[in-house]
Amino acid sequence: MERSESPREELRDSPRIQLWWCNVLHIFNDGYLASLALLLPFIAADLGLNYTQSGLIKTASSVAITSAQIPAGLLAERIGEVLVLGLGTAWFGLSYMAMLLVAGYPLLLLVALAAGTGGGAYHPVGTALIANIFPPSRSGAAIGALNTFGDVGKVVFPALTGMLVVAVGWRWSFAVQGAAGIAVALCYLFFFRREIGAARRRIALRAKREKAHPQAGNRTLRNWMVGWGICAPRQFALYSVIGFLDVAVRTAATAFLGFVLIGIGVEQGALGWLLSLTFFGGACGKLLCGILIRWWASKSIILCTELLMILGCLALPQISAGWQLFIFLPLFGFVLNGTSSVIYIGLAPTIAPQERSRGYALYYTLNFFSSALAPYIFGLVGDALGLEAIFFGAGALMALGLPLVFLLRDIELESATS
Repeated sequence: MERSESPREELRDSPRIQLWWCNVLHIFNDGYLASLALLLPFIAADLGLNYTQSGLIKTASSVAITSAQIPAGLLAERIGEVLVLGLGTAWFGLSYMAMLLVAGYPLLLLVALAAGTGGGAYHPVGTALIANIFPPSRSGAAIGALNTFGDVGKVVFPALTGMLVVAVGWRWSFAVQGAAGIAVALCYLFFFRREIGAARRRIALRAKREKAHPQAGNRTLRNWMVGWGICAPRQFALYSVIGFLDVAVRTAATAFLGFVLIGIGVEQGALGWLLSLTFFGGACGKLLCGILIRWWASKSIILCTELLMILGCLALPQISAGWQLFIFLPLFGFVLNGTSSVIYIGLAPTIAPQERSRGYALYYTLNFFSSALAPYIFGLVGDALGLEAIFFGAGALMALGLPLVFLLRDIELESATS
């Protein structure tokens, strides 16, 4: 008699090892995106691009990431999470190696789209995998660790990319990162080759059961949402809208931060280190806010971080080069990223465990759609009104989401961290 194998049963002997590998893949995934933000001013100078064209590069990548979220989540239910994660990271790296062939702006946009297609696989599938292989009492901490390690990539990659771009230029900077990502992805797939086979057997058994016992279709909105794994629609919607605005502001701020720093006289060699310092503050924000949620109400944490984010956006265009950058930038990164941990932890109880790949995929689709729109729209604002207007507009946008915070239920977070 065939025995059903759940994701947790397949990896029950190695959840920490899987978490470690997923953390490494997260470092590369988010590191790739952070290095793109760093390289935008160098690309713009080389190809003669304005703010709108520069922002459109980031938008192209984010559009592809957005479009890949739901297909990646559904594909993971067909071939398994491990295979999707490995192949997605390898494709991301291969696309970055293709930057060596870029000679003009149109081809650059196509390569950015290709890279985003690979990058879109990680977040919904990786988060769902870790949530499933850890027991409920430990999944919150595991997801928090996974979330934090993405920012390790944002710290490490800009620092390394800043040195690479000065030494070998922006094209080879992409290529070196891409080669490293391909190597890591292949090692991951080899290490978990048994789990790939186990996932195929589990999926085949589930398909056989579904064929033998088909469920009657129901077109009501509630059943549609349940079909996507959403078991608390109102809270899911609130977290999604707040996350949408939060990501838009964060993406715009990081995409154009390099332009601000160069504009105030920061040397190119120091740019990567300063962006790494900003992302280091972001990693600390995710970690500390994820810890504070055990004692503070979620509304209080979100309100504090979002209000400070607004103030940071208003203050950034006024800052000058000097020692104050070493204080301001990590604090700015802290409030840019602190909200995300609270949202991710609060989101977990709103999605059914057995359908988390597609539920997280839906959330991350909205999330990355925001990151796709923001660079282009704020690039238009910058070309029309100046660089300062980008950050003033970002602060104003975040202020629109503050009333929604009061509608959140803290009990959702209490259940997530119990």
